[in-house]
Amino acid sequence: MANSGVVMTTDNAAQALGGEYQVFLSFRGPDTRHGFTDFLYNDLVDVGVRVFRDEDELRIGEVIGENLLCAINSSKIYIPIFSKTYASSKWCLRELAHIVDNVSKLDGEKSILPIFFNVEPEDVKLKTPLYNNAFLEHEKRFPEEVAAWKKALARVDEIKGWNVKKDESQVKIVKSVVEKVLEMLEIKHKSVTELLVGVDDRIKELTNLLCVNHDDVQLVGIYGMGGIGKTTLAKLVFNQLSSHFGKCCSFLENVRENSLTEKGFVHLQKKLLFDIVGSGFVEKIKDIEKGMRSIGRTLPTKKVFLVLDDVDNKEHIKKLIGNFSLHSGSRIIVTTRNTTILQVEGFKGEIREYEMRKMDYGHAFQLFCRHAFGADFAWDDFKRLSSDIVSHMGGLPLAIEVVGSLLKGKDKAFWKETSYRLREVPEKEILEKLRISYDNLDKYQQQIFLDIACFFSHEKKTDAIYMWADCQLYPQRGIDVLTSRCLIKIGHNDMIQMHDQLIDMGRQIVREESSGDLGRQSRLWIAKEALEIIKTEERKDKVLALDLNGLDYPIVIANDEFERLRNLRSLKLGIGTFVGDFAKCHSKLRWISWHSPHPNFKANNLYLDHLVVFKLDLNGFKDDSKAWDLIKGARNLKVLSLTRCYAITTIPDFSKCLGLERLTVAHCYNLKRIKSFIGDLQSLIELEVEWCTGLVDLPKEVGALVKLKRFSLCRCLRLRELPDSVGNLTSLTELDLTGKGIAKLPNSIGKFFFLLTDTGIRKLPNTIRKLKSLCVLNFPRGPCFHRKHHVWQLPSGISMLVDLIDLNFGGHYKLEGEIPVEIGELSHLRSLDLSCSRISKIPETINKLHHLDTLNLVGCDGIQMLPELPTSLVCLQLLSASLLLVLNLSNLTNLITLQLSDCSKLTGKSKIITGCNLRWIGRLSRLKFLDLNLLNVPAPPELTSLPHLERLCLSHLNLQTLPLDGLPQLGFLHVHGCKLLQRLSIPLELKKLESMHVSDCLDLVEIKYLGLSESLKSIVVFGCKSLRRISGLSYLTKLERLKITRCMSLIKLIDASCTNTLDDCIVEIEECGDLVPSTPYEMSMKCYREEFLQDTSDIESKSDKMEHPFTIKFRFGSKSSDGSPQWGETEMKNFTPDSVTYEGLIACMKIFHCRVKRMWYETCWEGHEDIFCEESNKGIEIKSDEQVKEMAQLASKRGFIILDVLGAVDRTEAYDDDTISTLREVWTIKTDVCPNEDGAEWDVSGPEEDLDSSGPEEDLDSASEGESQTDSTSSIDDFESELGNAEYFEATGNRRQMTDGKVGHHGTVDEGETASIENRKEKRDETVEPAVQNVVQSTYQQCEVDEHHEMPCKATTEVEDQMETASVKTDRTAETDRVPAKKRKREWD
Repeated sequence: MANSGVVMTTDNAAQALGGEYQVFLSFRGPDTRHGFTDFLYNDLVDVGVRVFRDEDELRIGEVIGENLLCAINSSKIYIPIFSKTYASSKWCLRELAHIVDNVSKLDGEKSILPIFFNVEPEDVKLKTPLYNNAFLEHEKRFPEEVAAWKKALARVDEIKGWNVKKDESQVKIVKSVVEKVLEMLEIKHKSVTELLVGVDDRIKELTNLLCVNHDDVQLVGIYGMGGIGKTTLAKLVFNQLSSHFGKCCSFLENVRENSLTEKGFVHLQKKLLFDIVGSGFVEKIKDIEKGMRSIGRTLPTKKVFLVLDDVDNKEHIKKLIGNFSLHSGSRIIVTTRNTTILQVEGFKGEIREYEMRKMDYGHAFQLFCRHAFGADFAWDDFKRLSSDIVSHMGGLPLAIEVVGSLLKGKDKAFWKETSYRLREVPEKEILEKLRISYDNLDKYQQQIFLDIACFFSHEKKTDAIYMWADCQLYPQRGIDVLTSRCLIKIGHNDMIQMHDQLIDMGRQIVREESSGDLGRQSRLWIAKEALEIIKTEERKDKVLALDLNGLDYPIVIANDEFERLRNLRSLKLGIGTFVGDFAKCHSKLRWISWHSPHPNFKANNLYLDHLVVFKLDLNGFKDDSKAWDLIKGARNLKVLSLTRCYAITTIPDFSKCLGLERLTVAHCYNLKRIKSFIGDLQSLIELEVEWCTGLVDLPKEVGALVKLKRFSLCRCLRLRELPDSVGNLTSLTELDLTGKGIAKLPNSIGKFFFLLTDTGIRKLPNTIRKLKSLCVLNFPRGPCFHRKHHVWQLPSGISMLVDLIDLNFGGHYKLEGEIPVEIGELSHLRSLDLSCSRISKIPETINKLHHLDTLNLVGCDGIQMLPELPTSLVCLQLLSASLLLVLNLSNLTNLITLQLSDCSKLTGKSKIITGCNLRWIGRLSRLKFLDLNLLNVPAPPELTSLPHLERLCLSHLNLQTLPLDGLPQLGFLHVHGCKLLQRLSIPLELKKLESMHVSDCLDLVEIKYLGLSESLKSIVVFGCKSLRRISGLSYLTKLERLKITRCMSLIKLIDASCTNTLDDCIVEIEECGDLVPSTPYEMSMKCYREEFLQDTSDIESKSDKMEHPFTIKFRFGSKSSDGSPQWGETEMKNFTPDSVTYEGLIACMKIFHCRVKRMWYETCWEGHEDIFCEESNKGIEIKSDEQVKEMAQLASKRGFIILDVLGAVDRTEAYDDDTISTLREVWTIKTDVCPNEDGAEWDVSGPEEDLDSSGPEEDLDSASEGESQTDSTSSIDDFESELGNAEYFEATGNRRQMTDGKVGHHGTVDEGETASIENRKEKRDETVEPAVQNVVQSTYQQCEVDEHHEMPCKATTEVEDQMETASVKTDRTAETDRVPAKKRKREWD
């Protein structure tokens, strides 16, 4: 040892045996060895750090020895402890110089952590005598080394360290140093793959949940299905937080596997104790009981951080953390597939749960690329294959890693084969991981799991439970176990959900059971295979379930075929039917789902004695059909669903089904009555009669359903009142009266709790205060509210409704002021809708609503800013013209929908304070719907890195570029009024983009599609006056609609050779300059190419020779007798150059009841400001047929012409009979009711309208698409009166009209025949002027009108074709601006 120049202590030798040193302590022995340095050394060793402690007073010689040099060179962290005599030691100074030199050479790899022990940094800088005097002595003896020593001191003094004072706690300093060393060395860190993607947000969420700075005790359970990344997340969080707990942290892996034997479990206990208190306690543990006692004595004395990975039994938690009395500040993480193990009885602390969600597509694709290509992107030739494979993985990290690694370096043929194989058979490694959970189920639970995987995913849980219960599979317990073990989820509307990979695993298990023999396979979910089994002649006793959905042709199941399926219990019949005599069949069928059966049912004696669930959809069975015998004979029936049964007028008599518990009758539009037998169904607990618009009354016998809990009459629009007997429904907890039908509630309503939503009821009964368990109170304003009902206040005592979940006062414009602070007492509230009210302030107490997930403030123009909102919000909508500031909402990490608007899209101005910052949006990683309308507010670059975003609307933002490649889920894109945007590129990564709308982006020069898209179906571009090109349209192979309007700078759009785009794609091009031919009407792409693009070199000359149909847009101005200016407009279509004459145009003006003074045309009409000036010389004046001919030729080439007309109202000129008839039909279409600025309404009732009713029988839910929510009707007499008074009206509003499949004509569907105004007119008289026959739209208004308020409206269109027994229903919600009709256009996008 003397020869080496250093004497090594026993501790150092022992440390050296473990490998290289990690920390080197440099100190002056006499000053600190037996105090501070000793404490620091021992604490570092206790936490597992390999420390070299120098014994400088024992050295011999003048040169640093080899062992000492090795210790310095191998260490990563150096801790010099500067004490009073440190500078007096040549050895300390030599070590320091060598340390500094070592760190300088390996900058960034090694670190110095200085400690100033009873000295000041000024001493180390040699500015005081303490160290300076020592150096004066050194200069005499070691002059050649002093310069290096001084340089080393100066370098170390620049580093921030710890200053230990005499009166300061050394324990705290030592603890701080140890934590810093552990953090830098990552001593207890767990190894994780470097190929991680998308984990940052999850780490943040979990660390926030753990909140290690608080002194409480917490246990957080990370739960999820196998392979979803629970362990990886736990390791990452453990690595990040372990330094907060010093040596008192431990990560126990594979608890489930190790606990299979006592020896394995004892090993876990020993590791836990060794990690926390060292080896002294470990050898004493011989069995589990001793381990529990040792742990129970140790953990309460120390603040610990433990991770128990893969736990499947709550007893394991008890045996690993002792008696549950943990030290304050302790944290436990448990990863599990079984949530029930987190219910640890006796645990003295808070237990929280964290669900491990599947990866979003963007991160999943990136992770796959890292494994398959070693990069964050896919090679060009493999992009589509990669996308297909990732989509099939369902966001499961394990599957993505396994398959990505498998494909790395393989050729394209191997990739294609693997992609196909994955659809049939999961990879073995994935299957083994997932099957662990399945194998731990009992035989009943396994049967339920396989049923869901093959048959019942996305079915209602309550319906399936009836079938499983009848099969004695104990479904209540089974569903609970499957849910707690993360094998299924119960989603919205009670639907069963299962991960795609688990579905694949379940189906693979079914295949393996039959060894490839379809006849022995218990469940067949592929329709063609199921049909093959049905047609096979041998018996199939193993077959339990068949799914025939998906066949595009009808099938027939004969009696002998059905008899061979003796054990069949579930059948999805699709468009099949039964034929034959089934008297000998003894079916065990429990479930039938039947869709679109043939109306002629020919089966006899088909008795389904075991049937418990029957779902019949979209059929033409009449009241007397034999098909109803299936139900009447099903005595065991529990669930019956009849949807879209268009031919029935009453519910079939199934009074013998006395066990029926759930009955649904929906969208049966011809259903007029329910017979009294309904009262015999004493077992009913749920009765849903919804969207039965022909139902006019209910029998009083419904009051006999004493077990009924839920009763829905949603959208039964002709049903005006409830029978008084509903008060006898003592078990009722929910009454849904959604729709405008019910106008009055019986007084007996106070006896039970009810759901009141979107009704025509004008006043709540006084008994509302008694409903303290009321869950939903939806009371929006509708058309039935007249002036005397406009003053609205929140009901008194609303804070007493402590169980309220949903509160809706949307549309109450007279609801004003501040929301009372007592709203914070509604602790269960989940949804709050105050849209279109005059609320000016939201109270700060809203932050107390910890369950609030939806806040709707659309059209609340009094709100200037929001208070702090609860983090539980999922949907936030705020549209306010008074908005001053958008606060940082980054804490709302659960948001899925966010809509923020200053109403500049409607008003053109904003009150938002300059400097508004939206960069926090990037933290809302769960967003799916984002709508920002904020004038000149800079668009944050982070908004394009939201991986879940499906819908993006940007209006009036300060937006110069819009990169979209980070939005893999985007399906709808709307960019409006972003004036600085010059180029818009649609990248290949947007695999799901279906609709794109770009409007009024004035500087936009180019729209470019960068690659093949099979998703994009609709493109609308409007008012982009600088747009010169739209390139890449040939890539859009699935395009269904292309509409380009008022893009006057377009050079080129479509080549005649562009054949990739579908021939039946609808094209509408209008006012796009001379180089891009306009369409005279909506036409197919094939027609557009053939008629306009065959010879692109001579478009003008070719167009001159063709006579295309065209549209005339009339703009009419006049002055009444009192001098007030008036104007009107109309649009007439399908003219040809030979069909229009000067006299015909004059006749058209009769629709305005006027005399024509002047008439001129032009190709681009900007406004009507000069139309009243008779000296105006705008355009080309028309005075003869020759000039009309010239105008018609130009119109035929362009597709349209704008005709300005100056005239005067002539009240004495009578309408001819044909015009009167036409106007009567136009006017009887519902017209808009425009509220004035005081909130009153202009409402004219037609001659057939019931003036005493609270509103039209069919409201917006059955109105034509595009009509206002507040439509009414009027008569032709009122029409003439309004003309005489020179008041404004709108005859047709903004409507979509349809005739012969072409948009552009008014019409309704009546018994399969389109009956438009034009068609009916032609039938009466074919001698009317052509121009008059083509009237399709007209408006007539004063120039001075009131400004109106922005109102949201929801329009629903429902078209019934009784010949085909089909129905089309479209719901569209849009924000519309109630402005005068002169400012509105017919723009249907």
